[in-house]
Amino acid sequence: MSSKLNNEDVLLAGIAEADGKAFETIVHHYYPRLLPFTANLTKNRHVAEEIVQEVFLRLWQQRHDTARIYHLSSWLFTIASNLSLTYLKRKAVEGRLLQLLRDRQPDRTLNTEEQVYWKESGLLLREAVLRLPPQQKLVYELSRHEGLSTREIANRLQLSPNTVKNHLVKALQTIRDFVRRSTGLYFF
Repeated sequence: MSSKLNNEDVLLAGIAEADGKAFETIVHHYYPRLLPFTANLTKNRHVAEEIVQEVFLRLWQQRHDTARIYHLSSWLFTIASNLSLTYLKRKAVEGRLLQLLRDRQPDRTLNTEEQVYWKESGLLLREAVLRLPPQQKLVYELSRHEGLSTREIANRLQLSPNTVKNHLVKALQTIRDFVRRSTGLYFF
């Protein structure tokens, strides 16, 4: 498979004019190359599929600026790489937080002060969630408590996946800020 389409400039010009066939041609050419690349980075095929879809979504959303894309392959792989690294960073932060929570989880060996701290931390988190705007709260709870994916939440609430992602980002930032103001802790 050739790394570059022969008529890439024509196809990009077509995308700028909202030509679905031109977009489809690019997707069919680059999808089989982007998916293994992203799956290798994320070590998760499902996540890789979502990232590759996001790459093409960005190409379509930025179709009016395609004249700025000089090397489509480089542009697509850069976006895929950046999204993959963002995913890995987020997973690392979540992993550190889960480990911190596991380390602090009350059991029979914790003293009374530690048990009170654990209980207060849970109450603090619940209070932060209760203070979220209704839509952010709903998206957060579907994600964190029901374990739904971004796409599942989007389907259930009839929102775009990007709107769901934005709600999650804002909700997590609001929760972090609330915890920082309340405790002075900066652990995530």
